Amino acid sequence: MSHAEFFASLFRYATGWLGWPPAVALATPIPQIEAAMEGRIDMLKAIFGGAEKEKPVADLTPMAFDAVFGTVAQANRT
Repeated sequence: MSHAEFFASLFRYATGWLGWPPAVALATPIPQIEAAMEGRIDMLKAIFGGAEKEKPVADLTPMAFDAVFGTVAQANRT
């Protein structure tokens, strides 16, 4: 992302998501815009609930497969 794209995205966040007037968005330091965005996201998660990160699923090893399906698979073969 170029500097111009980064500043444009900050401006969109400040004026769009946060509802600040353009003059306020342009006069606000970057860390304050970022902190305000984090606060807005936290508020929206508190109100509407946030999607929690999905837990990674472990790979199904042959040993785990046999432990779960071994008897079923063997019963279907006979």
